[in-house]
Amino acid sequence: MRTCCLFIVLFFPFFLHAQVGIGTTSPTEELDVNGDLRVRGLSNGSGMTTPVSVLPDGTLVTTFTSNTAPGTKFVGFLASDIALDTDFGFKDIVLSTELIDVLGEYNNTTGRYSPIVTGYYKISMDFDIGDYSSDTEDLDILIGLWDFTANQWVLRRTFKHRDNNNSGMTAGRNESYGISNYLQLQVGHSYGFRIFSDYASFVTRDAKLKFQNSGSTGTSLSTSFSVEKVL
Repeated sequence: MRTCCLFIVLFFPFFLHAQVGIGTTSPTEELDVNGDLRVRGLSNGSGMTTPVSVLPDGTLVTTFTSNTAPGTKFVGFLASDIALDTDFGFKDIVLSTELIDVLGEYNNTTGRYSPIVTGYYKISMDFDIGDYSSDTEDLDILIGLWDFTANQWVLRRTFKHRDNNNSGMTAGRNESYGISNYLQLQVGHSYGFRIFSDYASFVTRDAKLKFQNSGSTGTSLSTSFSVEKVL
């Protein structure tokens, strides 16, 4: 009995600090895998590949297995142009064509995004303004993310959409813009993208937020918005 106890006391520390190798006889870490690794608990039925993140306690998660995991949550496109025919007024941007909506947080009928968890997010807006016919006056644009719960902007950018600046140039060319920023979104709040146009009093209000860009070399989707959780 004493011999058995002595064996356990002498050799048990080696078992505590053993290194395990899979596909290798010379592991260099506590677990050393020489080959591919499959974790069935991280699988999802979406058919999409997703990044793996690590929680503070070391647990591996994806956006499909944990609501708190970082990653792209939503990507949406316009299904048609939005006419900016209102002077000094808002238009809601409803992205009815969804490419990604991992957790079902976006309502593509109302255009409202309601995060399931509070966190820090990257908001990206890539869009085209086109069909503006004036060749003498710029168009003032404000675009951003509106908090319908708090009734205020949480992200906004202003810029001038330039006039054609040439009476001999074809009216209404598209101009592309890209905006991104980081901010905190809160659970229980409802958010939506909005655009605001301010025309000179004597010009035709004919600019549009374009859903696609067409030309002699082809046609492509031009306006997309995305929400990515970063923390």
